[in-house]
Amino acid sequence: MRVNKALFFIFLIFLVNPSQGQSLTAAAAYDSATHYRDVADSLWDIDKPSAENLGKALAILNRGLDYLNRDDVSDLAQGNKYLKFRRYNILYDIAHIYSLLRQKESTLTVLERMNDVGGYYYDFIEKDTAFDFIRKEDRYQELINANKLSEARWHGTGFKTFYRKDLPLNEKMAGLSLLWSMAKYNFVHFNHANLDWDKEYLDYLNQVSQTKSTAEYYKLLIRFYASLKDAHTNVYFPEELADSFYSRPPFRTELIEGRVFITDIFSDTLKKMGIVKGLEVLSINGEPVLEYAKNNVEPYESSSTPQDRDVRGFTYALLAGSKTEPLILKFRNKDGKEWTQSVPRTGYSTIKSIPSIEYSETGGIGYLQLNSFEDEAVTKIYDSLFSRIAKTKGLIIDLRKNGGGSDGIGFHVLSTLTDTPYAISLSRITQYKSTSDGDGQWYSFPAAKIQPSKKMFYAKPVVLLISARTFSAAEDFVVDFSYMKRGKMIGQTTGGSTGMPLFFNLPGGGTARVCAKDDVFPDGRKFVGTGIAPDIFISKTVDDLYKNNDAVLMKALEILR
Repeated sequence: MRVNKALFFIFLIFLVNPSQGQSLTAAAAYDSATHYRDVADSLWDIDKPSAENLGKALAILNRGLDYLNRDDVSDLAQGNKYLKFRRYNILYDIAHIYSLLRQKESTLTVLERMNDVGGYYYDFIEKDTAFDFIRKEDRYQELINANKLSEARWHGTGFKTFYRKDLPLNEKMAGLSLLWSMAKYNFVHFNHANLDWDKEYLDYLNQVSQTKSTAEYYKLLIRFYASLKDAHTNVYFPEELADSFYSRPPFRTELIEGRVFITDIFSDTLKKMGIVKGLEVLSINGEPVLEYAKNNVEPYESSSTPQDRDVRGFTYALLAGSKTEPLILKFRNKDGKEWTQSVPRTGYSTIKSIPSIEYSETGGIGYLQLNSFEDEAVTKIYDSLFSRIAKTKGLIIDLRKNGGGSDGIGFHVLSTLTDTPYAISLSRITQYKSTSDGDGQWYSFPAAKIQPSKKMFYAKPVVLLISARTFSAAEDFVVDFSYMKRGKMIGQTTGGSTGMPLFFNLPGGGTARVCAKDDVFPDGRKFVGTGIAPDIFISKTVDDLYKNNDAVLMKALEILR
């Protein structure tokens, strides 16, 4: 029997919807909504589609809208912009079909519904020749103008002024006010900050008027946001000032047992200068190193926990400054010899970087270093390694240098470590309602689960290595790994900060971000502001550094053997 292809696909959509009968995730809902759109596209997005096929396409797309209107799908869309704007895409397709049918009123009605979804599409619509036939309609002009006004309200360019060595006072005041308001209505961790935000704003208003340069002004803004004590809430200098504040020599330091040591070297040039791993830094520019960090670094670091503050103060920012000003460092080697040396912040010809992913094996045990979730290529590299990993008798995953990036990369790896769906962090955001006496209220996203990989499954023992540098998306990985009880965690407590930052521009060319999403364990346990403790805590010691001994890795190998 011959079956109409389009009707057959409709039948599949209605009866075999991929999101039915299982724990729904935003990704699964997105795929389902996309399925409606793909089937409809095959009917109308072709040369000279028939009126019959246009009608069938409209029916499918409207079913897609009904699906997006389901309570569970609508809830998930509140926290997933891709799923939320699938509605926008489907409405756009419907408007296109009505334009092909030359139905002015229906086309305008759907474009108005697109406007209600949110987002600003007027530039895109105005370039689309399909809507030329309604350009002169009053309703069309009204919705385009309304769109422009709405965009100007939330994403206007008035605050995005150009850089000058000293910004005018009105721009300085505007920048501080923008920072205050963006935090007031979006920041989710005021309970950690323990301050009166309005009073803080008033105090800084007076200080802003005293600044004599844009550089001084931005240092003040950075301290303002640092008072919120959240590592995902920051102010960044304009590009014109980056070389004056962000330059640092290619080596890393770390606070170990109350002393500061060089722990990583990224240029052979430094070795020729006598700067090697294991040297202790005694002073910077004539000031004892701990005092230097307290006076010059700590006030400008946005940190969520003491361990994260140490990482930012002694590893990431300790040596940062102007590229034209060399550091005067006093060193001591393990034999007790001391000397003072001038160290340039820049000018090194060969600088090595840490790969995002590294893999090796020892004694049948795999050692997977996931040093960053910033590079999407990590998932492909991991997949290419999996056949080797699968043959090992145990796996060590090292996140000790992973500062985060995309959650999706971590989810991908975790999906290969289980054969059952696993729960991910619970999240919530603040929602401001002007009809509720101006009170901000919490909106919690529905619990979600990630499905196991269909192609890969590693069932053997796994050990996870963590540290205070395990942060953001890497910390989300730790939450899921810990909650699924997949294996032991060894090392030090994680950084204690994750979330979804909201970025915006500041006067003079700088930028800022504020943490707008709060995450907890699937069972409600908190980790932001405290960190996630390992099952086996192993402190870093000076003796291990001198001996080049990785006690955490050795413990993991011992457990798996």
